[in-house]
Amino acid sequence: MPSGIIPSGYALVAGLSNTGKSSLLNALTETSISPVALQPASTRMPITAICTPGNAQICFVDTPPLESGYDWSIIDWVDVVVLVVDIKQFDRDLEKPVVKHFLRRARSKPVVLALGRSDFVHLEHRAAYVSRARYTNRFTDIVPVTPPLNFGIDKLMNAVLQNIPMRNRLFPRNINTLNSKRFLISEQIRTQLFSILPLDVAGETAVQVEETSQRDGRLYVRANLIVSRASSKGMLIGRKGQTLDRINKLSLDAIGEFTGEDCRLDLWVKVREAWTENKTDLLEFGYVC
Repeated sequence: MPSGIIPSGYALVAGLSNTGKSSLLNALTETSISPVALQPASTRMPITAICTPGNAQICFVDTPPLESGYDWSIIDWVDVVVLVVDIKQFDRDLEKPVVKHFLRRARSKPVVLALGRSDFVHLEHRAAYVSRARYTNRFTDIVPVTPPLNFGIDKLMNAVLQNIPMRNRLFPRNINTLNSKRFLISEQIRTQLFSILPLDVAGETAVQVEETSQRDGRLYVRANLIVSRASSKGMLIGRKGQTLDRINKLSLDAIGEFTGEDCRLDLWVKVREAWTENKTDLLEFGYVC
């Protein structure tokens, strides 16, 4: 084998909303790069994490839920697909039209089925779920996983590695993501909104990071929370600024865990009327490419 040739490629992490895709990406790459929220559909743009298991190099791509206007072209340039489903309802999920369409688009790719939340099924019964999934004859491998417990992660990684092509290293050794630092920080902040605000308000609040710099030995971040209605501004600020303070605190914790740095965060609430219906605004805030 020529010198420098290693298993190196792209692995797509896909699934319906609230199936644990982001948790799985973080577990596979041993990072907290992809924000995790209890609310569905929190991932809005692809998030990448590059890891180096053994002598290999894999760029995992966490994507928005299949039902949220999925960019199907992303399937074409990855080497292997990880489809994440809830172990208790995988039969029903695999029959959903959007999942069927996804599998048709990915039929030329190796597809590994990750049966998420496997801790909700007794150990003796997991094999039965795997057998039922294998009966569909659609998947290269089937692995029960529980990312928060790190269960099944090594087995899933091995299943992915077996389908990664041999080639030259795709990225320098010191690169761990293809996303910008500002984007990743904005996602950490945006995710906190879903745990504090009503879903409709959180979903219509864009996060725009205007500055990241070093000040007095700390990471300084200045960001705007941009709402689509003037009535939402007060909800984000709250009585005597209490809601905004809470958003700031949770965001600081998330950014600190993600970056490993002590951080200072300044948040400003601004109104951009009906930005969710304006193509120029959607482009500016990163909701469309």
